[in-house]
This record gives sequence, structure tokens and C-alpha cells, in this order.
Amino acid sequence: MNQRSISAYNLPERVAAYDADMELMHPNRSKMVQIALEVMPFEPDARLTALDLGIGTAYFTERFLAAFPRSTVYGIDGAEAMVDLAKARLGNRAESVDFRVGDLRDLEELLSDVKRIDVAYPLTPSII
Repeated sequence: MNQRSISAYNLPERVAAYDADMELMHPNRSKMVQIALEVMPFEPDARLTALDLGIGTAYFTERFLAAFPRSTVYGIDGAEAMVDLAKARLGNRAESVDFRVGDLRDLEELLSDVKRIDVAYPLTPSII
């Protein structure tokens, strides 16, 4: 994603409409997330370390933490406005997320202090 694309997701009107837009573009996204969580080979009480590439509004992370509440998530996004919306969506669960704003092309640098990742999930549910 180039800098212009990332900047587009820092526009308040774009961020406010993001989830509604996703429901139109990916009408089965809820089912895709449900299936992805069901096939994960972990017990619900597992202490997992997850990576959300493009956390956006935390749609997937919210469900992941509901399924695996003892887990920690590294949530990366290029747009600070999206991270702010993710924090609002997660409420108290945001304490389980280490939010990092940056370009995914700099992933090695963004995660240089992370020693282990058990689960990584994609930029969009359409590629699950």
C-alpha cells in the first residue's frame, strides 16, 4: 500500500464508513471469520500471540480475543485513525492488543522485539 492509500484511511468520513462498506464488499465476512476461528488448532484457554496485519477496525481481532481471551495481539495498521477506531471497538479488550502504526513493508522493524507469533491473520477477510 502506498502512502497515498494509507492517507485515505486517515480521513474521518472513510473510517466512519469502513465497517458498513466492508459488509457490502464482503457480505460473508462474519461467516469467514467464524470458520477461520473454528479451524484454529488451539484450545480456548490457550495463551496465543497473534499478529493482525492491517487491524483496521479490529473486526477480526475482536472475535479472536472473544474466542481466545488469554491471548495477546500485535495489531498493525498504516492509519492512526483506523487504530483509534479499533481501540474504541475493543474497549477493555484493547489492553490485550499492542497497537503499532506503520507501513507493512517495514514489518521486520515494526516487530523487531517480538519473539513468537502463533497466529497471523490477513489484511482482509477475503483472503482467509
